[in-house]
Formats: sequence, C-alpha cells, structure tokens
Amino acid sequence: MNAFHNGLRRFCAWVIGLVFLSSGILKLMDPVGTSLIIGEYLKFFHLGFLSGASKLLGVVLAVLEAVTGAALLTGVFRKVAAITASVLIALFTVITLILLIFNPEMDCGCFGEAIHLTHVQTFLKNVILLVLGVVAFIPFRDYGKPRKKRYAGFVLITAALMAGVVYCWVYQPPVEFTAFTPGAELMASQYNDYQALDGVTPTYIYEKDGRRASFPIGKLPDSTWTFVAVDTIAWNGIRQSDEVPILSFTDSDGEYQDELAVLGKVLVLSVYDTENASQKVWDRLFDLRERVAGKGVTTILLTPRGASVPDSFTEVYNADYKTLVTLNRSNGGATWFDDGMLIRKWPWRYLPKEKELKRLQKFDPMDSMVQSVSRGRIRFHGFLLYLLAALLLL
Repeated sequence: MNAFHNGLRRFCAWVIGLVFLSSGILKLMDPVGTSLIIGEYLKFFHLGFLSGASKLLGVVLAVLEAVTGAALLTGVFRKVAAITASVLIALFTVITLILLIFNPEMDCGCFGEAIHLTHVQTFLKNVILLVLGVVAFIPFRDYGKPRKKRYAGFVLITAALMAGVVYCWVYQPPVEFTAFTPGAELMASQYNDYQALDGVTPTYIYEKDGRRASFPIGKLPDSTWTFVAVDTIAWNGIRQSDEVPILSFTDSDGEYQDELAVLGKVLVLSVYDTENASQKVWDRLFDLRERVAGKGVTTILLTPRGASVPDSFTEVYNADYKTLVTLNRSNGGATWFDDGMLIRKWPWRYLPKEKELKRLQKFDPMDSMVQSVSRGRIRFHGFLLYLLAALLLL
C-alpha cells in the first residue's frame, strides 16, 4: 500500500509538472503576448501602475512555472517544488474564481495564445490541479530522493528554457498563434472577393469607453473606437464564426485606409511604443523603406494615434496599440503582405537583406512564407524533442 501511495503521489506530481512546463513554455515563446495578458490582469485588479513591468513580470512568472514543472517531472528539489507548485496553484485558483464571479472580457492566458479557455474551464482546470496537488504534496514530507543523474536532466532543461527566453525576446516567436500569422489573409482582401456573392455581410466589433458594438464594412466608426475582432459573416442567411484578421488604420484626417494593405506588394513598418523606440530602430526602418522605394512596393508606417515620429517619415498612418502589437511583436518591425496575404515578419534587429527583398519581389512569395514557417516549426519541435530527451534519457 505504501508503494502504491508513493507511486500515486509521483504520478500526480508528474501531471502537475507537465501542465506547468507546457504553460511556461507557451508563455516564454511569446514574451510580448504574455505581457499583454499580465497587463490585462493588472488592469482588472487596479494595479495599472505596474503595467510598465508587465513584460518582465510575465517572463518571471513563465520561467517560474516552467522550472517548477521541470523539477516536478525530473523529481529533483522535491519539497521546494511541491511548496512552490502548491502556492501557485492556490493563487491561480483564487484568481480564476474571481474572474469566474465577475466575468470580465479577458482571456486567462494560461497557455498563452495557443489555447483559449473560458473562465469556467480555467477555474475547473485549477480545481483539478488543486486536487492533484493535495494528493501529490500533502503532507509536505517523505518525498524520497531522486537519482543524481536526474539533476543533470533538470540543469539541461533549465538551460534550454533560458536560451529559449533569450531567443524569443530577440526574435519573432518561432510559432505564432495570433490572427496575424504568416499565411493569414486580411479581411479587406477577402471582402473584395465576397462582393460577387449574395448575402455576405462581414461584421466588425469595435470598443469605446468599455462598450462594444458591431459595424458593417461600409459604416465603420471613427478613429476614437478601437478595433477588437471580426465577429461573424452571414452568407445566404447562414451565420458562421470567423476570426479573420483585419488591419485597421487611419490617415491624419481620421479616415480609414485599410484597403492600402491589400493591394499588391505591401511592406508595413510598425512601432507600437514610439517612446521606447531608439533612434537605431527608426534608422533601420527608414533604411528599409528607402531600399524598396520605387520598386513597386507600397510602404506603410503604422504607429499609435498621437505618437511622435522622426521628421524623415512624412506620411504616417495610425492604428490602435492592440492591433500593432498583434501584427508584429517587435517594437519596430516589418511585415510583408502580397495581395492581402501575410508572407513574412521581421524584428527591427533582423530586417530583410537585399537578396531576400529581391526574392519577395520577383518570385512566388508563398515559397518564402512556407520556408519561414517551416524553419520556425522545426526550431520549436526540435526544442520540444530536446526537452523530451532530457526527461527520458537521464
């Protein structure tokens, strides 16, 4: 019976560790997205004065989750891991209970952008983890000792996690789960095709002062409203959910110019936080714009409304912060569209060179998109295989 009880405790700890490690990795691979989630929590709990540290807080939380999960899976530092996991589970359960009661318009962000759960699902998930934690960790004693080589596995996993944090902080996420992922086609482009069909009505959701409203394509609100999502499309009387991305932006007069992003080859330069964008960022974006000038490429600079930009950029369009940070996670990034289809993204540190620009302009852009997506997925899958090997072989 004692052996069975110990085995049950280890199994429950292993399940908790797997959830923690998965949750931490999915957050770490998208630090900017995680900071948005943390920002929503801070805003909900009236801690907005900490919003400037949301990215750091998100990374710290994700690292804590992932490292705790790795410790539980490898069976090292068992008491410390048990106490840490218990505190986190209890805290998450209380927070999700509050969200369940007040039901705010926000996502829990438990698994980053990869998996979206309702408040009920999130709370039930944490209740299940709480039950597993009671079985696995209470009382906080008699955990036994792991084999020494398990510590080597824990070190290898932790080192890989730290390397992953640095990579995703500097580069784009290797795999994206947002609406603006390579291969996505902008709603404005799709709507041009839909016009030949009868009964098609795209509906757009905008928000202002905490109130949301739906608008048809021909009656979009003024620039004081913030775009949220495409809600539904009605086709021959049938309504279907359609989370299609729309890159909504306005000119200096407040008029929407969304159609500019879906005509031919378009290079969108975006800066979502101009106050924290260095001169080096602006110089590199300006250099990229000059390199494609006069080559049949439309260049669009997008910044938040009211943001100040260098005098070298004479024509600037405005979009809301959420759209910009979803379009490109880099604060100073470039995104290439071809007839409304998103082909490639680059952070400001690694903007495309002449060879890549020529390939995008002269050859099938789909090849470039497929290669980029494939490389990202190979890196991510290789990272997961490395973690699995560290868990199973050591």
